[in-house]
Amino acid sequence: MSVPVVLHIPHASLSVPEEYRREFRLDDAALRRELFLMTDRYCDRLFTAGDERVVFPVSRLVCDPERFRDDLDEPMVAVGMGAVYTRCSDGSVLRDVTPERREAILRAFYDPHHERLTRTAARCLSARGACLIVDCHSFSSVPLPHEPEQADDRPDFCIGTDPFHTPPALADAAVGFLSGLGYRAAVDHLFAGTIVPMAYYRTETRVTSIMIEVNRALYMNADGTPRGRFKQVKAALDAMINKLRQVVD
Repeated sequence: MSVPVVLHIPHASLSVPEEYRREFRLDDAALRRELFLMTDRYCDRLFTAGDERVVFPVSRLVCDPERFRDDLDEPMVAVGMGAVYTRCSDGSVLRDVTPERREAILRAFYDPHHERLTRTAARCLSARGACLIVDCHSFSSVPLPHEPEQADDRPDFCIGTDPFHTPPALADAAVGFLSGLGYRAAVDHLFAGTIVPMAYYRTETRVTSIMIEVNRALYMNADGTPRGRFKQVKAALDAMINKLRQVVD
Protein backbone atom coordinates (compact mmCIF):
# COMPACT_ATOMS: atom_id res chain seq x y z
CA MET A 1 0.00 0.00 0.00
CA SER A 2 1.48 3.39 -0.98
CA VAL A 3 2.14 6.16 1.50
CA PRO A 4 -0.88 8.47 1.90
CA VAL A 5 -0.44 12.06 0.72
CA VAL A 6 -1.94 14.94 2.68
CA LEU A 7 -2.33 18.14 0.67
CA HIS A 8 -2.04 21.17 2.94
CA ILE A 9 -3.53 24.25 1.23
CA PRO A 10 -3.38 27.24 3.58
CA HIS A 11 -3.54 30.34 1.37
CA ALA A 12 -6.02 29.68 -1.45
CA SER A 13 -9.13 31.25 0.08
CA LEU A 14 -10.42 34.72 -0.84
CA SER A 15 -13.02 34.67 1.94
CA VAL A 16 -13.03 37.54 4.45
CA PRO A 17 -16.06 37.21 6.77
CA GLU A 18 -17.80 40.51 7.43
CA GLU A 19 -16.86 40.51 11.12
CA TYR A 20 -13.19 40.71 10.13
CA ARG A 21 -13.72 42.86 7.05
CA ARG A 22 -14.99 45.64 9.32
CA GLU A 23 -11.62 45.69 11.11
CA PHE A 24 -9.63 46.31 7.94
CA ARG A 25 -8.64 49.88 7.07
CA LEU A 26 -8.79 49.14 3.33
CA ASP A 27 -11.55 50.25 1.00
CA ASP A 28 -13.03 47.61 -1.29
CA ALA A 29 -10.67 48.31 -4.19
CA ALA A 30 -7.59 48.17 -1.95
CA LEU A 31 -8.80 44.93 -0.38
CA ARG A 32 -9.34 43.35 -3.80
CA ARG A 33 -5.78 44.30 -4.76
CA GLU A 34 -4.31 42.94 -1.54
CA LEU A 35 -6.20 39.69 -1.93
CA PHE A 36 -4.93 39.45 -5.51
CA LEU A 37 -1.33 39.87 -4.36
CA MET A 38 -1.43 37.68 -1.28
CA THR A 39 -3.74 34.79 -2.18
CA ASP A 40 -2.37 31.52 -3.56
CA ARG A 41 -5.27 31.58 -5.96
CA TYR A 42 -6.36 28.31 -7.57
CA CYS A 43 -4.00 26.17 -5.48
CA ASP A 44 -7.06 24.23 -4.34
CA ARG A 45 -7.63 23.37 -8.02
CA LEU A 46 -3.99 22.89 -9.04
CA PHE A 47 -3.15 20.41 -6.29
CA THR A 48 -5.49 17.42 -6.34
CA ALA A 49 -3.32 14.26 -6.30
CA GLY A 50 -3.69 13.54 -2.60
CA ASP A 51 -5.53 11.14 -0.35
CA GLU A 52 -6.45 13.86 2.14
CA ARG A 53 -6.84 17.64 1.90
CA VAL A 54 -6.58 20.20 4.69
CA VAL A 55 -7.71 23.54 3.26
CA PHE A 56 -7.80 26.75 5.30
CA PRO A 57 -11.32 28.22 4.96
CA VAL A 58 -10.58 31.96 5.08
CA SER A 59 -8.06 34.39 3.64
CA ARG A 60 -4.60 34.61 5.16
CA LEU A 61 -5.39 38.31 5.69
CA VAL A 62 -7.75 37.17 8.45
CA CYS A 63 -5.32 34.61 9.89
CA ASP A 64 -2.25 32.86 8.53
CA PRO A 65 -1.93 29.25 9.69
CA GLU A 66 1.57 28.93 8.18
CA ARG A 67 3.07 31.29 10.74
CA PHE A 68 4.18 30.30 14.22
CA ARG A 69 1.44 30.91 16.75
CA ASP A 70 3.76 32.79 19.10
CA ASP A 71 4.98 36.07 17.62
CA LEU A 72 8.29 35.60 19.43
CA ASP A 73 9.00 32.61 17.15
CA GLU A 74 7.86 34.23 13.89
CA PRO A 75 10.31 36.33 11.83
CA MET A 76 7.56 37.79 9.60
CA VAL A 77 6.28 39.75 12.61
CA ALA A 78 8.96 42.26 11.65
CA VAL A 79 6.80 43.29 8.66
CA GLY A 80 3.46 42.98 10.46
CA MET A 81 2.71 39.51 9.09
CA GLY A 82 2.68 37.10 11.97
CA ALA A 83 -0.19 34.67 12.41
CA VAL A 84 -2.53 37.69 12.55
CA TYR A 85 -1.56 40.35 10.01
CA THR A 86 -1.50 44.02 10.94
CA ARG A 87 0.22 45.26 7.76
CA CYS A 88 -0.34 44.88 4.03
CA SER A 89 2.22 43.66 1.52
CA ASP A 90 3.37 47.26 0.90
CA GLY A 91 3.78 48.01 4.61
CA SER A 92 0.59 50.06 4.98
CA VAL A 93 -1.71 49.41 7.92
CA LEU A 94 -4.20 46.57 7.47
CA ARG A 95 -5.80 46.74 10.92
CA ASP A 96 -5.12 47.31 14.60
CA VAL A 97 -5.32 44.19 16.75
CA THR A 98 -5.32 44.05 20.54
CA PRO A 99 -3.73 41.02 22.24
CA GLU A 100 -7.21 39.87 23.22
CA ARG A 101 -8.54 40.13 19.68
CA ARG A 102 -5.49 38.36 18.31
CA GLU A 103 -6.05 35.44 20.66
CA ALA A 104 -9.73 35.25 19.70
CA ILE A 105 -8.79 35.08 16.00
CA LEU A 106 -6.24 32.34 16.65
CA ARG A 107 -8.76 30.30 18.59
CA ALA A 108 -11.38 30.74 15.87
CA PHE A 109 -9.17 29.78 12.90
CA TYR A 110 -5.55 28.90 13.65
CA ASP A 111 -6.06 26.31 16.37
CA PRO A 112 -8.88 24.35 14.64
CA HIS A 113 -6.86 24.24 11.40
CA HIS A 114 -3.79 22.80 13.09
CA GLU A 115 -5.93 20.34 14.99
CA ARG A 116 -7.36 19.15 11.65
CA LEU A 117 -3.90 18.77 10.19
CA THR A 118 -2.69 16.81 13.22
CA ARG A 119 -5.74 14.54 13.19
CA THR A 120 -5.31 13.90 9.47
CA ALA A 121 -1.65 12.97 9.86
CA ALA A 122 -2.50 10.75 12.83
CA ARG A 123 -5.18 8.97 10.79
CA CYS A 124 -2.67 8.28 8.02
CA LEU A 125 -0.09 6.99 10.47
CA SER A 126 -2.63 4.73 12.11
CA ALA A 127 -3.93 3.36 8.81
CA ARG A 128 -0.69 2.96 6.84
CA GLY A 129 2.19 3.74 9.16
CA ALA A 130 3.41 6.76 7.21
CA CYS A 131 2.35 10.17 5.95
CA LEU A 132 3.64 12.54 3.25
CA ILE A 133 2.51 16.14 3.64
CA VAL A 134 2.67 18.32 0.53
CA ASP A 135 2.54 21.99 1.51
CA CYS A 136 0.85 23.64 -1.51
CA HIS A 137 1.56 27.26 -2.43
CA SER A 138 2.06 29.75 -5.24
CA PHE A 139 4.12 32.94 -5.45
CA SER A 140 4.11 36.20 -7.34
CA SER A 141 6.18 36.37 -10.51
CA VAL A 142 7.59 39.71 -9.28
CA PRO A 143 8.89 40.37 -5.75
CA LEU A 144 6.36 41.81 -3.32
CA PRO A 145 7.62 44.52 -0.94
CA HIS A 146 7.26 42.40 2.20
CA GLU A 147 9.22 39.42 0.87
CA PRO A 148 12.75 38.92 2.21
CA GLU A 149 14.04 37.84 -1.22
CA GLN A 150 13.81 40.67 -3.77
CA ALA A 151 15.60 39.08 -6.74
CA ASP A 152 13.76 39.61 -10.03
CA ASP A 153 14.94 36.34 -11.57
CA ARG A 154 12.39 33.95 -10.15
CA PRO A 155 12.23 30.20 -10.80
CA ASP A 156 9.15 28.35 -12.02
CA PHE A 157 8.91 26.34 -8.82
CA CYS A 158 10.30 26.63 -5.30
CA ILE A 159 10.78 23.46 -3.28
CA GLY A 160 10.81 23.90 0.50
CA THR A 161 12.36 21.38 2.86
CA ASP A 162 12.90 20.56 6.50
CA PRO A 163 16.19 18.90 7.50
CA PHE A 164 14.38 16.31 9.64
CA HIS A 165 11.17 15.67 7.69
CA THR A 166 12.36 16.00 4.06
CA PRO A 167 14.67 13.20 2.96
CA PRO A 168 17.23 14.50 0.43
CA ALA A 169 15.92 12.01 -2.13
CA LEU A 170 12.50 13.63 -1.92
CA ALA A 171 13.72 17.12 -2.84
CA ASP A 172 16.03 15.66 -5.49
CA ALA A 173 13.11 13.79 -7.05
CA ALA A 174 10.98 16.95 -7.16
CA VAL A 175 13.72 19.00 -8.82
CA GLY A 176 14.62 16.20 -11.22
CA PHE A 177 11.02 15.68 -12.26
CA LEU A 178 10.39 19.37 -12.91
CA SER A 179 13.70 19.81 -14.72
CA GLY A 180 12.78 16.91 -16.96
CA LEU A 181 9.69 18.86 -18.02
CA GLY A 182 11.75 21.94 -18.81
CA TYR A 183 10.91 23.90 -15.65
CA ARG A 184 13.39 25.72 -13.40
CA ALA A 185 13.15 24.67 -9.77
CA ALA A 186 15.03 25.99 -6.73
CA VAL A 187 15.33 24.37 -3.30
CA ASP A 188 14.67 26.59 -0.25
CA HIS A 189 14.87 29.69 -2.45
CA LEU A 190 12.95 32.03 -2.76
CA PHE A 191 10.96 30.39 0.03
CA ALA A 192 12.10 27.77 2.50
CA GLY A 193 10.69 25.22 4.92
CA THR A 194 7.59 23.07 4.94
CA ILE A 195 4.81 22.46 7.42
CA VAL A 196 4.75 19.62 9.94
CA PRO A 197 2.22 19.21 12.77
CA MET A 198 3.88 20.26 16.02
CA ALA A 199 2.88 16.95 17.61
CA TYR A 200 5.33 15.24 15.24
CA TYR A 201 7.85 18.00 14.63
CA ARG A 202 11.43 16.73 14.76
CA THR A 203 10.29 13.56 16.55
CA GLU A 204 8.42 11.35 14.06
CA THR A 205 10.39 10.20 11.02
CA ARG A 206 7.32 8.53 9.52
CA VAL A 207 5.90 12.01 8.84
CA THR A 208 7.63 13.44 5.78
CA SER A 209 6.89 16.84 4.27
CA ILE A 210 7.80 18.95 1.26
CA MET A 211 6.63 22.39 0.15
CA ILE A 212 5.83 23.06 -3.49
CA GLU A 213 5.46 26.70 -4.58
CA VAL A 214 4.33 27.49 -8.14
CA ASN A 215 5.14 30.71 -9.96
CA ARG A 216 1.71 32.22 -10.69
CA ALA A 217 2.82 33.37 -14.13
CA LEU A 218 2.77 29.71 -15.17
CA TYR A 219 -0.97 29.32 -14.66
CA MET A 220 -2.62 32.70 -14.10
CA ASN A 221 -3.14 35.79 -16.27
CA ALA A 222 -2.56 39.34 -15.07
CA ASP A 223 -6.29 39.75 -14.47
CA GLY A 224 -6.42 36.70 -12.18
CA THR A 225 -8.05 34.30 -14.64
CA PRO A 226 -6.49 30.89 -15.34
CA ARG A 227 -4.05 30.76 -18.26
CA GLY A 228 -4.29 28.30 -21.11
CA ARG A 229 -1.43 26.32 -19.52
CA PHE A 230 -3.42 25.76 -16.31
CA LYS A 231 -4.24 22.15 -17.16
CA GLN A 232 -0.65 21.48 -18.17
CA VAL A 233 0.70 22.80 -14.86
CA LYS A 234 -1.92 20.85 -12.91
CA ALA A 235 -1.03 17.64 -14.75
CA ALA A 236 2.66 18.21 -13.96
CA LEU A 237 1.89 18.69 -10.27
CA ASP A 238 -0.31 15.59 -10.15
CA ALA A 239 2.38 13.48 -11.79
CA MET A 240 5.12 14.90 -9.56
CA ILE A 241 3.20 14.22 -6.36
CA ASN A 242 2.61 10.63 -7.43
CA LYS A 243 6.35 10.37 -8.13
CA LEU A 244 7.16 11.71 -4.66
CA ARG A 245 4.79 9.18 -3.14
CA GLN A 246 6.89 6.41 -4.71
CA VAL A 247 10.12 7.93 -3.34
CA VAL A 248 8.80 7.88 0.23
CA ASP A 249 7.55 4.29 -0.19
